[in-house]
Amino acid sequence: MNRGRGFSMIEVLLALAIGGLVLMAATSLLVTISRAWAERPATRDAFDAHVNGVAHFLTAVLEEATLPSLNRSGDDVIDLQRPVGYSESDDPLIHFYLREAPPLLVWPTGSASRVHCYFQFIDGEGLNFLWFSELQELEKNKEGRMELEDEDDLFKTVISPFCAEIFYCYYGDADADDDDIKEWEIVEDLEENVQSAKFRTPAFMKLVFKWEQEDLERTITLPIKRISPNGIEEEPL
Repeated sequence: MNRGRGFSMIEVLLALAIGGLVLMAATSLLVTISRAWAERPATRDAFDAHVNGVAHFLTAVLEEATLPSLNRSGDDVIDLQRPVGYSESDDPLIHFYLREAPPLLVWPTGSASRVHCYFQFIDGEGLNFLWFSELQELEKNKEGRMELEDEDDLFKTVISPFCAEIFYCYYGDADADDDDIKEWEIVEDLEENVQSAKFRTPAFMKLVFKWEQEDLERTITLPIKRISPNGIEEEPL
């Protein structure tokens, strides 16, 4: 059986370059809006701009998510994992991998690459990224995944201190049959199958931002599958 033609080196480099430009533009927008917020007069327009900038940044970053070279748990570019320091009793976090991180994620040697990111929401603190690079010193855990030796080596980047709530959107039940009627469900916690004790990745996240008496909501799509333009599922480099 004939298989589809793979990507040439020029196509891969061109895709990486375009992706880098998109992430740089999104990060620049977020930084500019954050600076404007810090220097703002207290207006609703500044809050709107901050929320829109965060939503645009998250959408652009998730569009660049791809299959990791390490710790690949399946064919989903977005899944649920527990970073180092999290126990089995802790809920997993939404996890994704970036070959090239946006400039917002920096470490001592400059812009990071081959980065594993986790969405972390803390009530009263806001939305953060926890992340690490595959270029750091890693060790194999009891599950066979490569992770940091110490949780103190995990980086933390604040995305928005105004994110006050997160809701997860699911379409139908995980064990529903094809003939079953499915409806959208919005829940406060990640959905867990009681029998298998496995968590289900949501299709969307609804972020609620609050400032003084103002509330704004933004919905972020989680592109779980990544399909290349020729219809072949993407493979890790």
